[in-house]
Amino acid sequence: MAHFQAVLVDFDDDLFPPPGWIAGEMAAAGVEWVQGQHRSSEAVLEATRRADVVLVQSVRPLLSAGIIDQLERCRCIVRLGIGYDSVDVAAATRRGIVVCNAPTYCVDDVADHSVALLLGCVRHLGRQDRWIRDGRWDRTGARPARRLKGHTLGLVGFGRIAQAVARRMAGFDLSILAYDPFIAAEQILSLGAIKCELDDLLAGADFISVHCPLTAETHHLLGDREFALARDGVFVVNTSRGPIIDNDALARALASGKVWGAGLDVFETEPLPADSPLRGFDNVILTPHVAANSEESVQDLYRTGCNVVLDVLHGRWPPSVVNPEAMDAAAFRLNAGGKIP
Repeated sequence: MAHFQAVLVDFDDDLFPPPGWIAGEMAAAGVEWVQGQHRSSEAVLEATRRADVVLVQSVRPLLSAGIIDQLERCRCIVRLGIGYDSVDVAAATRRGIVVCNAPTYCVDDVADHSVALLLGCVRHLGRQDRWIRDGRWDRTGARPARRLKGHTLGLVGFGRIAQAVARRMAGFDLSILAYDPFIAAEQILSLGAIKCELDDLLAGADFISVHCPLTAETHHLLGDREFALARDGVFVVNTSRGPIIDNDALARALASGKVWGAGLDVFETEPLPADSPLRGFDNVILTPHVAANSEESVQDLYRTGCNVVLDVLHGRWPPSVVNPEAMDAAAFRLNAGGKIP
């Protein structure tokens, strides 16, 4: 078998370092495994130019058209995560390179984190904890709180994670609205939610949780106009992508009292800048893009990526291809005799 190389160009060494078993398993299969944290375009290109499969975990824009157009051997790009906005998919498609993601690896973890942020937000747990640690015994920090029962949760996006949130929230005896133009009303209803347009969700929800992917259409999906349409005193949670919410507009809505509280795991700029106005609100809970984190999710993530590498090695069409339109152009890139659907 000809030399076959898989290159992991960037990963989060704080939460998601590659497990130690990968290199040995890949070597046993005849794959040279190379990993590193390549932070510049030049370094990424140097590492990946002759790779057969390129894997990237970071959510930072990394694999631009300028890099993809110079990949000499690449058959497949794997985004080790659900969102794939760090890969120029159109450029890969033009080159006949299939792009895969890992759409199921952290569904439960992000759903758990979303619910935790919502509950912490509504009960103002972060503020009360900070006040006590600062020596301030002041029970007014618990206000204004809302009972979840009898109120309405709005889910912006209704994919796997939002559906998992809906299942978790079913026991709280509240109504659930869902905005997702790509999911049928019947499927949404089967999980106890009602499909609606975004404006109707904003007008009807007491709590809003964001779960849609970042695209050109969803960039700043929630801005000044949307917050003006929302109910007074709404709570907002975002565990999806930071730019889906206009962070400056959210800060204005928090300052005016339109939004009573927010739980944010993602931000337009990461790390969150020191001068971000969001840091100044004590009714906002901030976490550093960690919703996907768990011991189990790390193993799931890399197992998924390694399975894709092995599929490409053996000429099998990999699962979770996000650009199936590349199939015809990609056929010559998979091994001769490979199983092309």
